[in-house]
Amino acid sequence: MGYELVSGGTENHLVLVNLKNKGIDGSRVEKVLEAVHIAANKNTVPGDVSAMVPGGIRMGTPALTSRGFVEEDFAKVAYFFDAAVKLTVKIKSETQGTKLKDFVATTQSANFQSEIAKRCHDVEEYAKQFPTIGFEKETMKYKS
Repeated sequence: MGYELVSGGTENHLVLVNLKNKGIDGSRVEKVLEAVHIAANKNTVPGDVSAMVPGGIRMGTPALTSRGFVEEDFAKVAYFFDAAVKLTVKIKSETQGTKLKDFVATTQSANFQSEIAKRCHDVEEYAKQFPTIGFEKETMKYKS
């Protein structure tokens, strides 16, 4: 999908994605990923001049492999990630001001809230098919 992995691959359980070629920073992408229920962290990448506006996103795989994700499932995660990055770029293009708080305020508009809600729904529906470690429905006090 055109992303640069900082190490050139995934030699371990971490993936560090350099977002600079997408024209967006890790702080903003982290906010949108959080809103659509994807856990990730902003992270500096080589060439960054400020840790406050890092150029990358770091994601780990253990939480997903523990739930039973396999390679094809990670391809779907990449699709969700890419959709969130594209949405972040779109939100940034319509943000008045350069500060992160301006970006966060723009995400609250009705137009973007509906897009975020759709992405969140898609992520949650996909994730539902995998068991959450430590939660057995049969033993839960409150059942949905």
